[in-house]
Amino acid sequence: MQTSQLVDHFFRTEYGKAVSHLTSKFGASNLELAEDSVQEALIKAMQTWPYAQIPDNPTGWILRVARNKMIDQLRRDQKTTQQEVPETTEEMNEDLSLESINDDMVRMMFACCHPSLSQEYQIILTLKILGGLSVREISSSLLKKEETVAKAYTRAKKKFKQEEIKLLLPPANEIEKRLEMVLKIIYLLFNEGYKSAEGEMLIRKELCEDAIRLNRVLLESEICNTPTANSLMALMHFHAARFSARTDENGDIITLENQDRSKWDQNLINQGLFYLEQASDDGGINEYIIQAAISAVHCQAPSFEETNWMEILRLYDLQLQITPSPIVRLNRIVPLEKVHGPHVAYTEIEELEETSFFDEYYLFYAIKSDLLNTLGESSEARVSLKRAIDLTKNEREKAYLKDKLKSI
Repeated sequence: MQTSQLVDHFFRTEYGKAVSHLTSKFGASNLELAEDSVQEALIKAMQTWPYAQIPDNPTGWILRVARNKMIDQLRRDQKTTQQEVPETTEEMNEDLSLESINDDMVRMMFACCHPSLSQEYQIILTLKILGGLSVREISSSLLKKEETVAKAYTRAKKKFKQEEIKLLLPPANEIEKRLEMVLKIIYLLFNEGYKSAEGEMLIRKELCEDAIRLNRVLLESEICNTPTANSLMALMHFHAARFSARTDENGDIITLENQDRSKWDQNLINQGLFYLEQASDDGGINEYIIQAAISAVHCQAPSFEETNWMEILRLYDLQLQITPSPIVRLNRIVPLEKVHGPHVAYTEIEELEETSFFDEYYLFYAIKSDLLNTLGESSEARVSLKRAIDLTKNEREKAYLKDKLKSI
């Protein structure tokens, strides 16, 4: 790996570790200084590593340089801030073990999801600090303007400082609720990578890898190794296993029906099955375990035609009982059509259309078009598909739908 690529990789994978570690050492009031110091350390790495041997422990190098920069700045500010600063860097006797740094990251995840912060602030702080996303990437993920996200991030850090949020694990009675929010943000990060809302790329693997990495850190903490966390890990592994088959050499979409299943990563599928088994041990139900079970059925099917659609429909019916929502009902349309035929499925989609929930959602009109075409209503199918095209923001998906329109 070239030095520039290594530094870029470190920015994505180590930024959150370093900021979490330094904020843990110096307190929430110095979050912004920790960020600045880590960025400066990464810049220094980019400037010096090409002309010298890359350190044996690059993570430790980044942390020590960033820590020293923080101490220097705090000493300069000591007269006005009354900040206590170690006399020498050696006095800190830091534990830079992987276990210690991961513990700092877990505490930072919970700090970013502190109940005193709004949900918007929680999401933006987690994606920026722990996911290493840029403001532009976050704005794309949340479908907001960059300027709006930048201002919200500044306000979120100010609130973080004002509340004097500690990097501590929450009390036992708060763990479950706070962990639920952390997992939702991790899944948001994964979904943005799995199917980018906008732009030219359908898949951004680095975002999915970041999400899996953060979830793995949680699972390594005994208090966070819950069925829900394992369920999400299983779901992300099943999705990631199909990456190589989802697009062709030009980056164009290949549907599940036409994917070359020999390209599916069996190692990731097996890992997904392991996490699903871990999640199922207590026999409980959570918001990710049914989705993971549905994905497992797809991943284990020898072919599209041999998919156990009856089992998938049963799982969607179960999900509807637990979390009734229009999105679940829409996702249920395809297995419903496979099991009970297009007439029954189209009746369901007509009922959904009456709610106006999907008026601006392209996928609804794409599914409706497929059903109309199957029922021989080609003219209406074209109208619906054109509506889907108009609503689609991802250029790869738009191109796929336009090609589909030509065949109706």
